[in-house]
Amino acid sequence: MKKYSWSMVIALSIIPLIGIVGTSIYTYYYGIVWQEPVLMILGWLLSGMGITFGYHRLFAHKSFKAHPIIQFIAMICGSAALQNNVIKWCSDHRLHHRKLDTKDDPYSIKEGFFHAHIGWIIEDKVTEIEGVNDLQNNPILKFQYKYYWPIAIGTSFILPLIIGIYYGRPFGALLWGGFLRLTLVHHFTFFINSLCHYVGNRPFESNISARDSWWVAYLTFGEGFHNFHHKFQWDYRNGIRWYDFDPSKWMIKLLSFFKLTKDIRKVDDFRILKARFNSMYHKSQDFLPKIPSRIKNTYEAKVSRLYKQASDAYDKWYQFELDFNKIKRKGFRNKSHKKSMYYQRKVLKMEYASILNTFSVLLMSIKNSI
Repeated sequence: MKKYSWSMVIALSIIPLIGIVGTSIYTYYYGIVWQEPVLMILGWLLSGMGITFGYHRLFAHKSFKAHPIIQFIAMICGSAALQNNVIKWCSDHRLHHRKLDTKDDPYSIKEGFFHAHIGWIIEDKVTEIEGVNDLQNNPILKFQYKYYWPIAIGTSFILPLIIGIYYGRPFGALLWGGFLRLTLVHHFTFFINSLCHYVGNRPFESNISARDSWWVAYLTFGEGFHNFHHKFQWDYRNGIRWYDFDPSKWMIKLLSFFKLTKDIRKVDDFRILKARFNSMYHKSQDFLPKIPSRIKNTYEAKVSRLYKQASDAYDKWYQFELDFNKIKRKGFRNKSHKKSMYYQRKVLKMEYASILNTFSVLLMSIKNSI
């Protein structure tokens, strides 16, 4: 039987209890003023972005580089989420990626929904920090590591209390901007470890538990596209389509225009589409043995033909990208040459996407035949 840290159990029980019940009672007797929900939403935004923009994409995965001022702001905002210091958080998260779905995964969904959501946090176990030597030399993170609790308690509870004193309702501000806000930030973040490994689609990697749950993105500032993230963890985006809700990627890109972020890492389109095709192909291999024998050979032939077409199209596109990048580094001959190269790139992408769409229809037909 697992042993639990009762101090953590009590802390993570008291915060939502006060946050939900306490805020409800206070509201019943004293009503609501506009400052309190605004304080909660603004605090949720800043601390939530501190986790996804700062802790996750900047520090854990180094998907971009940021000016020290941005690093410091991200550290302060992330501290207000009360989810441990950056070094420990990133140590756990990097281990989660390296050991996904194994017994060494600190918050593996294989041990159950509760364990992945919050059980792993309240376990009584030795704190280990590994795989973060690059972060331990960062002076901003060293400062946070040394003074984490004063920073975290100050931003999580003392700051909302002071703001509440300013407008005459300190306890209301503490409840809304402190306890209720923390309850939302905690459990919405925990959903990434639990729900995003439990429900959703796996369009980029079918053999792992991580899933894309688009609606979780609205609660976590873009972190719901978790299957893509586990396949391409170094990409600064989680939602790769322009309409995917991902405020963190928008902020990273926006700050780059002011030279506050740079070296933004992004996966090439041809690698993304290949991952989607491979995922569908692996699914087809799971479905084919289950369909009636009278049509099995026909479907197998169609799958093989499309697989060959996709492989040829990918090889052609890959070689073009190598040549394209060489030419781009040296410089295009003229505007006409540049336009021609980009047009060829677009055509190759459309060709591969067309094969992908055809295979998607075929996969649906195979599933319906089972």
